[in-house]
Amino acid sequence: MKTLRLIGMTLLMVMLAVNFTACSDDEEEQTIIDQANLIGKWQSTWEKVHKVENGKEVVTSDEAYTNGLWEFKADGTCTEGYADGGYTETSRWSLKGNKLTISYDDGYSDVLTINELTANKLVLAFEDWNNTDDGGLELDDITTTTYKKIN
Repeated sequence: MKTLRLIGMTLLMVMLAVNFTACSDDEEEQTIIDQANLIGKWQSTWEKVHKVENGKEVVTSDEAYTNGLWEFKADGTCTEGYADGGYTETSRWSLKGNKLTISYDDGYSDVLTINELTANKLVLAFEDWNNTDDGGLELDDITTTTYKKIN
């Protein structure tokens, strides 16, 4: 009888141990952003465009891209342009957590996610959403661009 009790207690202890070690904090980790690192001029180095279809990632392009420029200033203004010229646009930026909002003069704004920010590297993700026929929104694709600081 004592052996049965010992086996039962051992099984109970093992089950409790497995239960407590299997549980973890399910909250997503948010990238910690040091706003001072954002200030400066950035040139793109790589760009990946992908979709999610049927729960799986489908990459539509993943290649070197060096034509994109961003300059973020401490006064909250920024300039977006191309390294080869031909396009520049000045707007305002704000940062809340890892969400970078670019507000354009026409009232439109984009919200980008900062996936990584160091003194020399910036990784931005932009989600492109389309309107559906039933009035909802559908994620079209995600563009993730890596930048290097050039000044």
